[in-house]
Amino acid sequence: MEGVIEREGGDELPPELIEEEKSVAGVREIRYRYRVCDLPKALQPREKLARLGERSLSNSELMAIVLGTGTRSENVLKIADGILRRHGFEALPSLTLDEWASNRGVGRVRACQAKALFELGRRAFAPKKEDEVTVSGPQEAYRHVKEIARAKKEHLVALYLDAQNHLLGKETISVGSLNTTRTHPREIFQPAIACSAMGVILAHNHPSGSLAASQEDVDFTRAIRRASEILGIGLYDHVIVSEKGFVSLKEKGLM
Repeated sequence: MEGVIEREGGDELPPELIEEEKSVAGVREIRYRYRVCDLPKALQPREKLARLGERSLSNSELMAIVLGTGTRSENVLKIADGILRRHGFEALPSLTLDEWASNRGVGRVRACQAKALFELGRRAFAPKKEDEVTVSGPQEAYRHVKEIARAKKEHLVALYLDAQNHLLGKETISVGSLNTTRTHPREIFQPAIACSAMGVILAHNHPSGSLAASQEDVDFTRAIRRASEILGIGLYDHVIVSEKGFVSLKEKGLM
């Protein structure tokens, strides 16, 4: 946080608070830094949390509490705000240790603190074992994508699985014609890498109602399978769905 103070002569400010000093028309203008401890107690993040609860704090204020202190050149609120502006709130849990440490005013120790915090949050809100969904074949996959069976346009959906075939995530990859020009393998496998998936099941609908795999479907599937082999992420199946049900390209020997 910054402010500008004007005065003629007067006492010197501590050098660590002075960011810029100049003289305009004989008036000494000093741009100075606020430290968080210089703020009224009601506006200091820790005091605000204690008085009003954690939900009353902004994302920057919560991040400032995690970081603890600022540096000689920037207070902790400014550092926290810079992190959020640079990466975006939603990306914070997936930042690497090096990405955290690369932020000005963070460093290795605070980067470790941030990584530990988000890992605790992930573990606290991870599904319990009895709540985990397993997708072990095309029948289970169909149950998770059957909402696209009535869609008027083709939808390509990916189900991301771990080593035990637990469902880690579901993404709509594209809407429209299914081909390798419109849908690049990276669009399918980037989410897989992000959630550390071991395998992917693809599904797309045929608005015509037909469950027959076209040559384009087969060519697309084989191109994605080749990419999956390079990345070491298995393409377990490609399921075609319509109002008539589903068909597995793996079971048909078309992969």
